[in-house]
Amino acid sequence: MPYPLTSVDWALAPACPFARVEQLHDLKLREPPYWHSVARCRQIGIYVPNDRVCTWLARVMTVEGRYVQHRLASAREEDPEAVGYERALGLAIAWFESEPVRSMARNARPIGRAVGLNFCPYGAIYTVGAALADYLEWSRITRSPGSHYNNIVLINFHLSGPVLSEALEDFNARHLRDIAQRLLATHATRARAGISHIDPPADLVRRAKRVFNSIITVLRMAFRYAWDSGQISSDRPLRCLHRIAVSPAARTLFLNRDECRTLIANCTPALARLVLAGLYTGCRVGELANLRVSDVGKEVYGLHVSAFKLGPARFVFLPDEAMAFFLSCCEGKEQGDRILLSDKGKVWKRQHANLFRRAVRQSRLPVEFVFHGLRHTYASDLVRNGVPLSLVARQLGHTDTRSVATTYGHLAEQFREDQIRTRFSPLSMTYQAEARRQGRQLESLWTTVHGGAWRSYGSGLEPAARRLRSSVRTPSEVLEVFGVRG
Repeated sequence: MPYPLTSVDWALAPACPFARVEQLHDLKLREPPYWHSVARCRQIGIYVPNDRVCTWLARVMTVEGRYVQHRLASAREEDPEAVGYERALGLAIAWFESEPVRSMARNARPIGRAVGLNFCPYGAIYTVGAALADYLEWSRITRSPGSHYNNIVLINFHLSGPVLSEALEDFNARHLRDIAQRLLATHATRARAGISHIDPPADLVRRAKRVFNSIITVLRMAFRYAWDSGQISSDRPLRCLHRIAVSPAARTLFLNRDECRTLIANCTPALARLVLAGLYTGCRVGELANLRVSDVGKEVYGLHVSAFKLGPARFVFLPDEAMAFFLSCCEGKEQGDRILLSDKGKVWKRQHANLFRRAVRQSRLPVEFVFHGLRHTYASDLVRNGVPLSLVARQLGHTDTRSVATTYGHLAEQFREDQIRTRFSPLSMTYQAEARRQGRQLESLWTTVHGGAWRSYGSGLEPAARRLRSSVRTPSEVLEVFGVRG
């Protein structure tokens, strides 16, 4: 049957592992269906719970992040109405393209990494989309592959739609307002659906502001490239692109040592080693995956961490416990071998995510805790134990202490409080005795002000003078969208 018109070329769908009859026979009976992705958010499946049932299914992901599935036809050979894979795929595509499904489902996208802008510039008018397409060609040459790919994803996800067809010469603050409104709506939808776990609303706005600033950065580079290339006669579109101030937020989602041990106990053996490595070093998962035997004890009592993304190479010092862990991981391996591999002996890439989510769930930890939270756990433990912020920043690979101070500064306040309370030299014997007499009252007061929330205690102690103020240059239309008064 002819396939309906769609933004996805179904002929390029990946080969299905159960398309042939003999492959169906090899499937083990089980209650959950077998699924195969023919496009992003579009899957075809086979349901074989017992010897009497074999059914083709299809499912789509809705905009709220839930799956909706549909029965296509029988796949059981004894059934006179049974169909093969090609016919089932045609039925699935017809269902995907039906109006009820298109109205509730997320946009379908081809499987695989995006390689370019989902927009084809046309006509004599130089549009915003044309400027972005030209910039991406330049970005492909001048930026790292990872940075270039991030630009593609950011543009395709947040800048699709009518704005790409607008003449670049006419771009103004109203277009920025539309981008900001769409951005907030996307974050709100994902939060309601439980996809991004953003709570409270202030965090939603803060994250939306950060993404908005990333979009502004890309637009600046694209518009600047268009201006330098002589594609526009005025730099006015550039002059309306201003970032919005984002108030710093203290990081409170990290684990204590008991929670760390529980998490490790619920991991697979290889994932447990990866988690331990993250807790011992504060390294990102990509940095850990790239570690080789030759990096252990290279020039320092610790690790040599190779350059990753835009970050330079660095050394991470280790305690004896961590050094013993890494040396044990190196046993029986050659100098060029990777230290940490998956349970299947593969290089860690993205396969850790689902395994980590399952371990978090089994450990009864907050569902929003992700692998990167181990980096925050590492830093928070050091800060709480009095390690200077400058040293923590060096261990994490930051060039200065601003990010560390913003994220973990309240934990340093806890250490400051503890040091002052316990290390102050006695001054008055009278009030020493009074303090002993009021011991219970003082302890009760200390417990009251802490309130049991040790992760967030002290997060409001930052001096007001250091708090960020809203940028007066940000267009008022954008400030209104984010609820900021000019």
